[in-house]
Amino acid sequence: MTITEEAPDDTRTPPHDINAEQATLGGMLLSPRSIRQVCEIIRPGDWYRPAHEMIYDAILKVDASGEPVDAISVNDELVRRGDAGVVGGAPYLHTLTEAIPVAANAGYYAKIVSDRAVLRRLVEVGTTIASLGWRAEGELEDLVARAQQLAADVETLQDVEGAGLVKLDQVYQEVVDDQDATDDEAAVIPPYADLREVLPDAKPGQVVIVGARPAVGKSVLAADWARFNALHRNVGTAFFSLEMTRLELGQRIMAAEANVLLERLRSKDLEESDWQRVAAVKEVWDRAPLWMSDDFNISLPHMRSRLRKLTRTHQIDLVVVDYLQLMEGAVSENRQQEISKISRGLKKMAKEFGVVVVVLSQLNRGSTQRSDKRPQISDLRESGSIEQDADVVILLDREDTRDKESPRAGEIDLLVEKNRNGAGGREVVCAFQGHYSRVVDMAGTSWKG
Repeated sequence: MTITEEAPDDTRTPPHDINAEQATLGGMLLSPRSIRQVCEIIRPGDWYRPAHEMIYDAILKVDASGEPVDAISVNDELVRRGDAGVVGGAPYLHTLTEAIPVAANAGYYAKIVSDRAVLRRLVEVGTTIASLGWRAEGELEDLVARAQQLAADVETLQDVEGAGLVKLDQVYQEVVDDQDATDDEAAVIPPYADLREVLPDAKPGQVVIVGARPAVGKSVLAADWARFNALHRNVGTAFFSLEMTRLELGQRIMAAEANVLLERLRSKDLEESDWQRVAAVKEVWDRAPLWMSDDFNISLPHMRSRLRKLTRTHQIDLVVVDYLQLMEGAVSENRQQEISKISRGLKKMAKEFGVVVVVLSQLNRGSTQRSDKRPQISDLRESGSIEQDADVVILLDREDTRDKESPRAGEIDLLVEKNRNGAGGREVVCAFQGHYSRVVDMAGTSWKG
């Protein structure tokens, strides 16, 4: 059974307002100021009557050429395009100028046109979502994710006025407020004091890539970002673990937070003093705004769907993904294209939800084949556009993973190779405490201090 058979009202005329469209175009023909005003509100495709979209395009073309915009010049442009006869020619253009009492009202009528377009899109999306349900083709989770994405696309159409150009004076207070903000006020900050000297905070919409070879400490850093911000700063955090189960992730966080040896947690061999420390952190865990997903087969649409559901009821400022190359993409694409698309999607997700996204990424074997074994940004596996999409790239290196007798055993280098809002090429040395599954400042700075 198809959606057409179930929807007797699907032949109704979609929402529109021809009079508002005529008044909007009339205002543009009468006043250059109205053109600017309307362009901030109207999106391509908002016009219900195709002839009106042709006229709108012609007005913008004449305006861009520097010529005065009026019924005569716009008609000339329509004639040049061969569209004058389709839209009604000069007589119809003069009719448009009479359709609006005052040109200054063009913005008001443009908003009506825009609203009707959103309603039409809502009808289209509703029909599509209903069709997804009736046809039931594909996995249920995929269908739900698709429906939520369609609904979100409609929601973003309502923000067109706020998405335009902003005059400099409107940004002044933002700059001043940013200067006054302290680490305690910043939504998301790095978990180590020494790293904060290089990277004071991470802004909403930014993507932080943490790259390393296997067994160097990527997942430890990921857990530290989440643990520090969620447990110690009350920052809403979503952790998508594609490698570890939530039990394994929980054990790492417990070891780091309660000063309990990770191996004892794994082997279920806690001593009485360990149990006391575990009990002591329960209150912190209970109130921590940290949510975890351990779906090994998660795709970007599913991740967005779950994040959207979570943000309806909770403030989320940090998203951690462990790790990029394990995310599923389109099967038809080669791996580099697939990773590039996922990387760009994560950047869009960061901006859409206003969150910081910390993403772990595997490095290829390039560093192992060089005389200098330290990782480089070119070592990002199947890198595609990862470097371009990232605002910050931090590469990890531990000499003792290559040389067990290294005098630097127990140290981890955080190489800040890219920092869009600061100096790149900086190195931060921290202490790697693998037995507690954590990294700490060399000075032993306490998060609780």
